[in-house]
Amino acid sequence: MTPDTVTAQRHWVWTPKAEEANPKRSRAGDMVLQQYSKEAPKKWLEDGLIVDKSEYVKEGQMEIYDLLEG
Repeated sequence: MTPDTVTAQRHWVWTPKAEEANPKRSRAGDMVLQQYSKEAPKKWLEDGLIVDKSEYVKEGQMEIYDLLEG
């Protein structure tokens, strides 16, 4: 980890704010780009574009991964 990156407990997912800003590339709750799944730019977190999967609350149906990672 470098000073300009943050490390996820599970992996980073996009937030609704990221989806609003860039709906063609970012869907809320989906994992960020593979190369940033564990370590991502600190600015993304500060800007509210990403959140750790363990902290993300998704409305609607549960995914199998939620049970496996639980």
